[in-house]
Parts: sequence; structure tokens; C-alpha cells
Amino acid sequence: MCHRRFFCLMLMCVVSLPFFLAGCTVSTAAPTPPAEAVAEVVTAVASRAPATATVLPVVPTATAVPTLTPTLTSTPTPTPLPTETATPAATFTPWPTVPPDEAVNQVMALLADNQNPDCLLPCWWGATPGKTRWRDIEPFLHSLAQRIYYPYPDKSVGAEVIMPLPESVAVINSSEYHATYGWDESGVIQGISIAPINVAGYDAKMMITLYGVPDEVWLKTFPYLLPGEVLPFHLLIVYQELGISFHYYVDATPIDEMVTVCFKAGIETERPDLYPSSPTIYAWIPGEYKEIDEISYVPWERYYSLEEKTDLTPQKLHEIFTSSDEAPCIDTPADLWR
Repeated sequence: MCHRRFFCLMLMCVVSLPFFLAGCTVSTAAPTPPAEAVAEVVTAVASRAPATATVLPVVPTATAVPTLTPTLTSTPTPTPLPTETATPAATFTPWPTVPPDEAVNQVMALLADNQNPDCLLPCWWGATPGKTRWRDIEPFLHSLAQRIYYPYPDKSVGAEVIMPLPESVAVINSSEYHATYGWDESGVIQGISIAPINVAGYDAKMMITLYGVPDEVWLKTFPYLLPGEVLPFHLLIVYQELGISFHYYVDATPIDEMVTVCFKAGIETERPDLYPSSPTIYAWIPGEYKEIDEISYVPWERYYSLEEKTDLTPQKLHEIFTSSDEAPCIDTPADLWR
């Protein structure tokens, strides 16, 4: 639960922001990684142990953040995170600020490395809820950030990190990447909310393939086209035991009294407020049960379980999303949404 109501609502706004903003263009994401690479990471996810090949090895602890040693060939090398033998917080030396152009490249390189077996979600860029202290990750984030916003003068409870991002992959026309961190009284991070970014590797098919059968799946749509000839569709995939969720917001299609939505990675859209390539990601302490309105809060929105609105179960959904190379689809009767 949030420690202070104000910061809780600020974190939730990371999810709701695209509903109120528009005007940018959304690019087509690159193809998903080859099957061999996916299979290797799936094996690592299943065992929750490092795979044989790593790109950004990150194994955070409660007192330090390990070193990043990327070997990316198509993107610039990101700034390494602190080593496992980091100096205590009281004597930290500030990280050098990275120039804006270089910061953009490093942010993109880090985003491209979302399938690193040594920092699988809920670990995000070296920070793991329940293990990593904010003071240990803050210097690294400061080195790349355009700014870090603290809702309270004493820097308690949490912070929103804003980093530079190319407009071509931004969901809204802000050229910014947003991540909100919340921590407890001892400074240990409790949750991280990551705004959607249209880059490859975060599509629904990939995430379900990597993380397995969801604990819960939630939906929200409408029975007919809305003004503008659009049919918004929400898909929330929840892994309570892993402490992660993925919230996709895409455009569905009405077909013969059914609402049909397909999750093709990197689809183009004329709706700049939709995010088909990448979800809003929420990470928290694994096994700490979260209600749906804690995971994704949008005013006046209600989500329904997959079983209530379709003939699917999370197990069946997993089979659909992993059994074919084609874009997986979900059908739900329009009458159920009237």
C-alpha cells in the first residue's frame, strides 16, 4: 500500500496520463528477438537464475547496486551502475552528469536490454523492490535524468525520474521517459511504475512467453466504436508471485457482435495515446498481493476478469500467446460490455 495518499496518486498518474494527452506520432517497433534468444531467457525466467549469456548483469542487494557491463552491438554502451562493493551512502561521490545527447543513447541502450537474465523484472535497471535502497540507485539515475521530482521537501516516500527519450518512441509528445519509485521509512524501494515506451521487446506476446502463465488477467473495452472510429481495449496481465504487471492499451475491432483485439508487436496507430508496443509496467515486492486498483488506477475505469468476459482462462491465454508465430488475438462478446 502507498505510504502517503498524494504520492500514491502521483504514481497512478503514470498509468492514466496517456488517456488525457495526444498529438505525437508512434513509430513501428523493431522485430522481436529470435526464437533462440527468447528460449534462453524463458529458461532463465523459469529457474529465476542467470542464463549463460548476459548483456547487462544486475543482481541488486539491499545495500548496493551491481555493475552493468553491456555488450550491445547496435546501441551505445550505457553508463555502468555501482559495483557490489559500493561505498556506504554517507560517503557517496556523485556520478558525473551525462550530456543530453549521450544520455538519450544510454537510456535507449538500457531499454533495449529488457531481457537481461540477471535483472529480470521486478528488477529494473539494477533496482529490485524489497531489496534495493533508493540511496543506492539515486546517484546513477541522477547521472542520466533530466530531472528527479520529489513530492515532499524531505525527499521521503518516493520520486519521479524523468529521462530524455527520442520523440520517435515516446507515447506522448514529451520526449521523456518516466519512472516512479516509492520506498518505505527505511528507504527500501517498495514499487516502481514505468510509463509505456514504444520500443521492441515489451509486447504482450513476448512478456507472456518470458514470464509464463499469469496469475490474473483483466480486461476493459466497449461494445461499439467510439467517436473517431476507435475501440479502446485494455489488457492487464498480472503476476502476483513475481511482483509484476503489464498494462496494454490498444485499438480493437468490432466483428460480427464480437470485439476482437490482436497484439502484433510494433503495430502503427493513428491514436498517439495508445501504446501497442509497450505497456505500463508496475513492479513490486514478489508475492505481496496487490488489488487491481493498486496495480492500475484510472478514474472511472473498472476492469473485469478474463474469465468473466471471455471463454478463456489465464492458462488458455498463455497457450494462445505462445503457440504460434502469428499475432495472438482475444475475442469477447460485445453484449457483455453493454
